[in-house]
Amino acid sequence: MKNIVVSGYYGQLNTGDEAILRVLIDRLREYERQENEDLNIVVLSSRPHLTSKIYNVESINRKKIWKVIKAIKRCDIFISGGGSLFQNETSNRSLYYYLFQIFVAKLFGKKVFIFSQGIGPIKKWYNVLIFKHIIKLADYITVRDYDSFDLLHRLKLKNKIDLSADPAFLLNPCCEKKVEKLLQIYDIDYRKKTIGIVVRKWKKEKNMTDKIAQIADILIENEGYNVVFIPFQGKWDIIKINEIVSKMNNKPYVLSENFQPHELLGIFSYFDLILGMRLHSLIFAAKMNKKFVGISYDPKIDSFLKIYGLKPVGYVDSFDINNVLLNIQYMLNETKIQKKIEQITLNMIQKAEKSFEILKGALASIKKKKSINVLGVRIDCINFDKAKKKCIDFLSTSSPKAVFTPNVEMIMLSQKDEKFRKILNSGDLNVPDGIGVVWASKYFGEKLYERVTGFDLMMSLMPELEEKKTKVFLLGAKPGVAEKAKENLLKQFKNLKICGVHHGYFSEEENDTVVEIINSSKADVLFVAMGMKKQEEWIYKNKKKLKCKLIMGVGGSFDVLSGEVKRAPVAFQKLGLEWFYRLITQPWRFKRMLALPKFVFIVLKTRIFGGR
Repeated sequence: MKNIVVSGYYGQLNTGDEAILRVLIDRLREYERQENEDLNIVVLSSRPHLTSKIYNVESINRKKIWKVIKAIKRCDIFISGGGSLFQNETSNRSLYYYLFQIFVAKLFGKKVFIFSQGIGPIKKWYNVLIFKHIIKLADYITVRDYDSFDLLHRLKLKNKIDLSADPAFLLNPCCEKKVEKLLQIYDIDYRKKTIGIVVRKWKKEKNMTDKIAQIADILIENEGYNVVFIPFQGKWDIIKINEIVSKMNNKPYVLSENFQPHELLGIFSYFDLILGMRLHSLIFAAKMNKKFVGISYDPKIDSFLKIYGLKPVGYVDSFDINNVLLNIQYMLNETKIQKKIEQITLNMIQKAEKSFEILKGALASIKKKKSINVLGVRIDCINFDKAKKKCIDFLSTSSPKAVFTPNVEMIMLSQKDEKFRKILNSGDLNVPDGIGVVWASKYFGEKLYERVTGFDLMMSLMPELEEKKTKVFLLGAKPGVAEKAKENLLKQFKNLKICGVHHGYFSEEENDTVVEIINSSKADVLFVAMGMKKQEEWIYKNKKKLKCKLIMGVGGSFDVLSGEVKRAPVAFQKLGLEWFYRLITQPWRFKRMLALPKFVFIVLKTRIFGGR
């Protein structure tokens, strides 16, 4: 599995940056499908919970530096993705922060991709010097405009620099029916010409609020146009829009700040022209082949307009109302400009694809193992989220899939029992259950970063199984324990379909009857809790007879679920010291615990002297 960290101005509800992230995530998922590879994507965000929910990726708070460093240390490639991250127009702190991330990535020997960035402006000679010496460490650099390309060449970097385009050019709009539904509540008469206006607050603005209000009033009152204000950064833009509207004599339309980027892109198809301050409002207009005029607050606006042979109609600190209105009328009436926008946009889409072709090559150059051999036992290189996804995917297969959870005790037992080792290696998915296995992985060709315990994996599946109305069977433990486990599970997951339970204390003669009970229940998922070795042997022996789609060995999980056994406190779990807690609370297990120091000795011996 390849680990990717994506950094950018994410989680700030900025439509442009979120559009870039949306495209980046979608293309990485596409790569996964095409290349049959597992990618673990971690996004650095100011709102990690929201980012994780929207994009279905792991996300880390970008303000928590130690967590950021830890994520970068674990990754294979660090993507500094999209936007204008390398500039100090807003503050030096922002520039230093993103350069620090690149420095850390290279310190740990990671590949770094500066992905379709807009570079500059960078003020002060010492900031330029710092930027030059860190940016040259990057393995891949693509920039989204000529001015950024020219700036890097003037710095005389030896890196190969490719001219690309903003990834948002590859964003797909939502379907027309959804757009119609989204716009229904506004009751806009599209028989009139409709002008979209995108504004933002800016520190250097002078009388901008009054001027935009006057422009909007003239467009409504004198021209008879619809004027629609479009927020591109949530409540921050809404505050500025409300300020403008309060100074108007006419009532414009104001869109919600809750639209997703692909929804807003679809909405742009209903406009005749966009008057935009924000870069991505102009990109969205171009993408949908709509006419646009720009008011500049940053050189990136000028750079983008230059690509289309245009100039800003004004600057945020000084623009003439009449000049803006004349440019709007000229653009609306000029027929040739439409064709020009279409042609240039097609070229921009092709350029945007270039960055992703380079990214594919970068990912292909990273050689990762799909599994490792730990003292003869196969362990799949997979993290918790990917293991969960794989289990869910197994539900769509036609034949039963077995999931085993090898830990140190099981691996040590397999050293003396070749048949058991063969059984473990027959698993369709073998997850690293235990901190000892994670520790040993670095000596066997691929470092794993987290354990995937059978209990936690089983419990993480429950909400999905409940939602999908998947039938679950509980097999194992002492008589009465599985029933109590079922009772407690249903308290937590009220709609979970547990179609049957059976204890694990049955004879060889009763085996076929138990298999028939499971098959008759039409269970899709079978959790087997018979304890180490016995459950794996039972699954191996009966797998072909069973009609389930997913069979998982879960050890003593039913004892925990029923309340018969107390699980280690969360602190012990996080530190990987559950074994120590069990030793304290169940001292009679000390003989089993001796497997851990023996395992450490054999791993180190194998590492130093080779062989098994």
